[in-house]
Amino acid sequence: MDLASGSRLQRLPYKPLDACRSEIRVLSFEPPSTPDDLSSRLDRILGQSLGPLRLTLEHVSLDDFKPEYTTFRTESPTQWSRSQVDDAWCKQFEYEPESTSPDMFRTAARFTWGDYTAISYMWGSPEDTKTITINGIPVTVGQNLASALEYLRSSHVDKVWVDAVCINQDDAEERSAHVTRIRDIFSQSLAVTVWLGEDEMSGTGLVSWVETLFDKLRLCNTIRDTYDRQTLEAALGIDVKAWESDHSYEELEDFPFSEDVLYFDNDWSADSDTDDEDDVGTPHFRDVVALALFRLAENPYWTRLWIIQELAVSPIRSTVNWGNSSVPLRVVLTLASIFCNHILDGSALDSRVVTIISPFVQLLNSIGQWQKSGVLSSDEDGLKGTALADLRRLAESAQCTLPHDKVFGLLGLLPQAVSSGIMIDYNQDETELSSQFAAAISGAIENCGNLEGAGMYALQDVPGKGKGLVAIQKISKGTRILSEEPIITIARNRLNGERPQISIYQQVASLNEHQQRAFLSMHNIHPYEDAAERYLGIFKTNSLPAEAVGDTGAIFLEACRINHACDNNAQKNWNEKIKRHTVHALRDIDEGEEITITYLGPLKNRRARQKALQEKFGFTCLCHLCSLPPEQSQESDRRLEEIHRLDGVIDQLGIEGILVSPLRTLLYFDQQVHLYRDQGREDVGFAQAFVNAAQLAIANGDLARGRIFAERAASVWKTTVGDDDTQAIKHGALAQDPSKYELHGVSTKWKTKVDEVPQGLEPSDFEDWLWRREKPNGLGNLRRRENFPGFIDLPDENDIDLEFYTSSNTGSYRPRRHWCFLGEIVDFATLIRLQMEIKDVDGTTIPLYFYTGGRGNLPTATA
Repeated sequence: MDLASGSRLQRLPYKPLDACRSEIRVLSFEPPSTPDDLSSRLDRILGQSLGPLRLTLEHVSLDDFKPEYTTFRTESPTQWSRSQVDDAWCKQFEYEPESTSPDMFRTAARFTWGDYTAISYMWGSPEDTKTITINGIPVTVGQNLASALEYLRSSHVDKVWVDAVCINQDDAEERSAHVTRIRDIFSQSLAVTVWLGEDEMSGTGLVSWVETLFDKLRLCNTIRDTYDRQTLEAALGIDVKAWESDHSYEELEDFPFSEDVLYFDNDWSADSDTDDEDDVGTPHFRDVVALALFRLAENPYWTRLWIIQELAVSPIRSTVNWGNSSVPLRVVLTLASIFCNHILDGSALDSRVVTIISPFVQLLNSIGQWQKSGVLSSDEDGLKGTALADLRRLAESAQCTLPHDKVFGLLGLLPQAVSSGIMIDYNQDETELSSQFAAAISGAIENCGNLEGAGMYALQDVPGKGKGLVAIQKISKGTRILSEEPIITIARNRLNGERPQISIYQQVASLNEHQQRAFLSMHNIHPYEDAAERYLGIFKTNSLPAEAVGDTGAIFLEACRINHACDNNAQKNWNEKIKRHTVHALRDIDEGEEITITYLGPLKNRRARQKALQEKFGFTCLCHLCSLPPEQSQESDRRLEEIHRLDGVIDQLGIEGILVSPLRTLLYFDQQVHLYRDQGREDVGFAQAFVNAAQLAIANGDLARGRIFAERAASVWKTTVGDDDTQAIKHGALAQDPSKYELHGVSTKWKTKVDEVPQGLEPSDFEDWLWRREKPNGLGNLRRRENFPGFIDLPDENDIDLEFYTSSNTGSYRPRRHWCFLGEIVDFATLIRLQMEIKDVDGTTIPLYFYTGGRGNLPTATA
């Protein structure tokens, strides 16, 4: 809403709006005044010669809902945003999300007076105008607005809200009042019409590049709607192997891909059958779409500051329109998300394209997150954390006619508690206004504490658990959901006595009102007699680590709201480098799914977990893992116990396992990785298995395998704790130069160079090479270590090796499995006794002596 900018209107006789009834003004299209003959009817059917624009401006109330719509809203889930309610309302009339059919504005109308679309557009040059008729009065408006209205008239839209006409621009008080109403007007529309302007090629008889680029965008929309987002990402060259594991190419056989060929290959580059250097062959679909976004980004519409708010609150059914070309806004936002998160960081695109589209996709990626989250649906709600910092950054490069709008154009995106403190007055000093705004933003960030997940989740009632954090949009694996500073810290090993009570009492007293209210609303399982005991009980019940090594605990306003699950979908962690508690998604978390962490250490069997949770936290876990049928639960317990047992075996082997029996130890790491994957857990324990494998390989001189294991470890650390965590940084550096590991070169048993990695192997064969697995070849393979281990790998009579023994409830040990030793006799002697030189499977030669009564000779048979 570029107030007081652009073309001035001839005066209309405006009547005041009734604020008590939430009145707005809307435009309705009057029937064409052309003759009602056969030729005129045909022209109207074809959308031609509809005559001059004639509209009616009327007052309507945003409170005048149809009774049936009011009932529908009341019966909808309480956690739904306004946009989700309206989307479900339209679907019952069989209008899909991408539909903006003209009939929809009448059939699915929510108000007694009909329904409306809000136009988001540029006013344009004051000299570029056109005359239209409103309430019988000739009115001069901008040419761009007139074109938008012409388009909507031909689309048979019911009613329209547009700032230039529906706000009395000569009334400063009304203009100021609408600053805070824009959010409601756009969010309550049935759809927002994004108008990019006329298509200059339209009517020339030439191929329109606008229509061509919209064809690409529509194709992306079709792929996503017909299949899913994963298929669209694969078409753009992202995670193709993951797509292939979940889909079949046969699914695509009947799909009309037009002239575009989808190369499902992330490493594909344009090629040619000719020797002509200028002939680069068929471009990758990713490049085709990037070019479409490039042309879209060049439209000056995207530089407007007001569009940030207008699009962030827009309903699901909003559209982007350029001339007669139209595409759902949500596919443009989806593509912005994909390019921003998966493509721009790579080297797949031309640098010039990246330079142009980067600001564009970053803007739309942020808008898409805010729009989808629904965090702006409530009048009291607004952006938080880094979303506010992003908003401030995006606004700096945006344009508006009046400098005051650098602030006023963003107020609708702030929580009401923040925006209400800023006076809306276009006559006030700009510097003072900017200072007020900066202080308000800083205060909002400080009160939030969390600098990451704004818009990803909401605090909601969770059946059987009280409050919890619930995803309000899909959260991708590896996403940092939280990054939060503590508000209270105490050493958890010193919670008894008077001193911790005094400390926590003082810390709570120093909190602001918002923080105190949030802290006191947390669950408390401990009895108390006074305020200090109550505070301490809340701390004991909810505190999380605030040290990487140590016992300092802390209260975090949002992280401490996350409930437990034994099959948690998120990983908690104290990040020592940034001094914040972080939470990352361990897997994709669906919209509506609760975000969970584990309150326990390394997971054990179900009985042990339930006992620990009951003793420490006073509840019984009913998560999916704890609710498995008996057979599946037993199998899960077996995997978890085996992971725990292997940890014990590996710890017992220590440095000896790395240097003396590396192959057996590597086998244990391989087994752990398999067990973690079978259990569906890729957490910090999974990362540690790769760390251990990397260290073992490098210590034995195998830089090739060490690098790959370090890369995998770093990748898992980034997913679970973030790329700014010490572990991710450390193992990322190790992958760059594995020779920097302190034990490198202690043994050269497996010596390889860092680039001695086999090429062209099938994935399963590569894994066999990586883990030094021996191909099964029946029991006849006498060199197979699994059947016949090396001498050093056999149990020692003086040591309890957990690989061969298991403990009983009485504290004694019994054999876990049988074993035997097979060696090659390379030499022997029969002097005092039988003596042999035996070579084992590792090539180690050992002496073997036979002590017998006959000194190694067979007894002589006697008569």
